[in-house]
Amino acid sequence: MHPCRTLSISLALLSVTTALTAPASAADSTPAPITVQTGDHADFSRLALVNAQGAPAVDVGSCGGRVAFSQAVPWPVEALNGTYSRRLTGFQTGEEGRSLTMDWPCGARVTVRRERRITFIDVTDPPRPARKPGAPVPAPEGVLLAEAPGASVFPVIAPPPPPEPPPAQAASAQAAPISLAERLTPVASAQAQPVVQAPPVAPTPPPATPQPVAKVPPPKPEPARTVAAVPPPAAPLTPAPAVQTDPPIRAFDLDAWAGDDYPTRKQHLEQRIAESQGRARVDALLAMARFTLARALPEEGRAVLDAAESLTPGPDQRYELRLLRDAFHALDGTADPDDSQFVRAQPTPAAADHHVWRSATLAPTRWTAAKSSLPIALKRLLSYPADLRGRLLTLLAESAGEAADGAALNLIVLEMITLDGIGSTDGRLDLFRGRLAELHNETAEALTHYKRAAALPNLYGHRAQVRSIELRLASGALDDPGAIAELESLRYAWRGGDVETDALAALGAAYTRVGRIDAALDIFGLLGRRFGATARGRAALTTGRGLLDAVIGHLETTPGSALDALSLQVRYGRTVALTDDDAGTQQRRLARLLARGGFTLEAARLLHTVAETARGAERAAVGLELARVLLDAGRGTEALAVLDHTAGPAPDAQAAERRALLRAEAFATEGEAMRAFDALRGLTGPEAARIRADSLFRAGEWPAARAAYAQLLGGTDAPLPDDIAFHALAAFRAGDDAAVTAAAERHSTALAGTRWAGLLDALAAPLDPAGKPLSSATVSGQLAAADALAGVLRRWKAP
Repeated sequence: MHPCRTLSISLALLSVTTALTAPASAADSTPAPITVQTGDHADFSRLALVNAQGAPAVDVGSCGGRVAFSQAVPWPVEALNGTYSRRLTGFQTGEEGRSLTMDWPCGARVTVRRERRITFIDVTDPPRPARKPGAPVPAPEGVLLAEAPGASVFPVIAPPPPPEPPPAQAASAQAAPISLAERLTPVASAQAQPVVQAPPVAPTPPPATPQPVAKVPPPKPEPARTVAAVPPPAAPLTPAPAVQTDPPIRAFDLDAWAGDDYPTRKQHLEQRIAESQGRARVDALLAMARFTLARALPEEGRAVLDAAESLTPGPDQRYELRLLRDAFHALDGTADPDDSQFVRAQPTPAAADHHVWRSATLAPTRWTAAKSSLPIALKRLLSYPADLRGRLLTLLAESAGEAADGAALNLIVLEMITLDGIGSTDGRLDLFRGRLAELHNETAEALTHYKRAAALPNLYGHRAQVRSIELRLASGALDDPGAIAELESLRYAWRGGDVETDALAALGAAYTRVGRIDAALDIFGLLGRRFGATARGRAALTTGRGLLDAVIGHLETTPGSALDALSLQVRYGRTVALTDDDAGTQQRRLARLLARGGFTLEAARLLHTVAETARGAERAAVGLELARVLLDAGRGTEALAVLDHTAGPAPDAQAAERRALLRAEAFATEGEAMRAFDALRGLTGPEAARIRADSLFRAGEWPAARAAYAQLLGGTDAPLPDDIAFHALAAFRAGDDAAVTAAAERHSTALAGTRWAGLLDALAAPLDPAGKPLSSATVSGQLAAADALAGVLRRWKAP
């Protein structure tokens, strides 16, 4: 049967069909129809493409795929996304309409085949261990991430139990209790755990079953002998269910994973890892990773995950590894929200664990999004182990304080006070209470809390000391020299931890304010050298971004700071790039400083580096700045190349006008007047008029250039010195002495102090003492006399 007919008669078929036109080839001008169909079977989802012009390129990934043609295709994205499909979602176009991307469950099995003009993409569910295709779905209690039955967010399902054993095997299985090592491996224990039901001998309801059984005499004595043999082990069989009722530990039941006895639990897990092989070893490593997560040990947990990934885990195990790795990244504040399963998958209200880790993932960089899950997360943290709960509450409190969210910080502080007094003995609680008072503009109370926390010589005490110094600086109770003295004592008295980065950044900012730029640059370089390669170092570089902003801001407002800007770029250019944001804001500011000081080569190199990593509108903006620097350096050809390579797909009107002006100026610089006039077609304004006049001047059209510059000088704005000078030069080359004399009488004072000072007096016709123009013979005689006097002077000086 043809596959299309099979798809059409299957249940739950949903199709979206649209006639699309591909670009016509050179040989055939008629459009080729393309049909897109999607449909769902019980076991797979299908995407079918019918194309008469050849098969598309299909790329299959682990969590999605891409279909690409050589030319743009008007994909029906809205219709595809509006059709329900269990496995095919997230349709998007890319590459200017040449490709269509889609998402499917991670680890799904994908089959791509082609029949004549039809390309089929069949997506089936990810493989599940110990389950054959078509077998019934296991019970909800096997869900690994669910907080309660029916609350699963991620479709990671434990394998179903094996078929029910015979009564004798069931009795022996019930007699063996589940060990701690088996409970610590959810998948293995779910496979080993028997189905606890009544023995099959006891039920009497079925009336029809005894008829065939009654015909066979052996079954009658068999139950009798079995029942007679059962009473001896009946005594040990009775207490077995009490031990056996403990279910396997759920994946995110972190309090159970942590346990009460750390050495014993760790020893059981290590023994399980040593005794297992293959898939069971990966499961044992996953159990160890959950144990380290519950104990808030991110370094050990990441090492365990690396070991598990080196053993070629299965698709479902890879997904569990991904979840655990995202959790560890969230725990130490280095998570990428755009690449985290806790953020990409939308949580349900019942999935409380998902809300906890989603908040922890988003908190350091996207507090507004993290705050939406905060109420559920705080409630769920009540059942977390003490170490992990304290670590997550600290992360949330730090993020709320940085975001200046007093209401959320108040909730978190109350939670810390309620739950075991977290942070009451190490200064953490006083630090956050001081920050809360600071947000409420209660400076005296904030300083009191900071002083109480600073009395403890630990991490949070030194952080409180730094906050106290910054608060007193802001309130005027402390000046910069006093702050420098306190920060230097703190810096040299205690080294290590992220508090040193805060102290260094504050010290560098104080150095900047008092004008000690060299010392501030040394501090900035120290941040990059000591902390640039670690997770904490990236946070330090983020802290150093404020110091870099202060240094560049000081250089922008200080005359003659070009050498300091050059020193910053030459000595710490890599650190500046690491510290900068995605848009390259600080590097672009530094490039402007370098160009202003005449270091156009360094500025162009810096902007080239920024343009390589920028995309979209940011790349176009950087390209405009780079072209301006190249034009100032007289490199018009390179400026044209930069403008061509950084042009955006659809710039706004202002950017398009700016790009056209720069192109015209580049053509004028290279002496191509006609191409400059073509680039200026339709543009008005003084800048466009100046480029036209400059093009005429470079082309040697002196009368036309004189008229163009005269039009600029006749405007309402004050004339520029360059416009005055070039107008006089064009008039002089055109032989218009009257225009030169008029320009000298009108604009001589405007050129005083510029590079054109004295030009108009030199170009104007010389006058004799009587006020009449000198003749050419008189001028020639005076030049000859001056030459003769110069010769006499040379002979007189000769030995």
